[in-house]
Amino acid sequence: MGYIVDISEWQPPSKIDYDKFAKQLDWVIVRTQYGSRRIDLHYKTHHRELQKRGIPTAAYAWVRGINIKDMEQEAIDFYNRTKDFNPTFWWLDVEEESMKDMRAGVSAYVQKLRKLGAKKVGIYIGHHFYKKFNLNLAEADAVWIPHYGRNIGVPDSKPAYPCDLHQYT
Repeated sequence: MGYIVDISEWQPPSKIDYDKFAKQLDWVIVRTQYGSRRIDLHYKTHHRELQKRGIPTAAYAWVRGINIKDMEQEAIDFYNRTKDFNPTFWWLDVEEESMKDMRAGVSAYVQKLRKLGAKKVGIYIGHHFYKKFNLNLAEADAVWIPHYGRNIGVPDSKPAYPCDLHQYT
């Protein structure tokens, strides 16, 4: 069985044997940006190297918009930086309260991505923010929730909320 992993600049290409890595994977979700101003240093290399080995890649952006206009700009930047890789999914990583009404902000982000041409949009929502942010998850094509157990390499915890992907380690 392969794995789904997320990857960012914290996993530098110089430390990855992409041939060996790809043989273990089914899908990789690559970070493009942290807000609009912080572009992931290695996202292009990760997409290219994994796609070259037949691994489908998705993309994610850590959401940091402080108002609706800023959320829409983040979506534009995310789309423009990533579109050439034709990601299988566009994930919004919602792990911090960057504005008062996160529901409205994330909704604006999703809508802007769709207007730009993103077909599949997912939301990664921290388990501890699920109720507080009350995101409109019906707008998303999938929901990804981290809920960690003992970090033993297999799931030994279960999110309290419905999701399509459970990140367990």
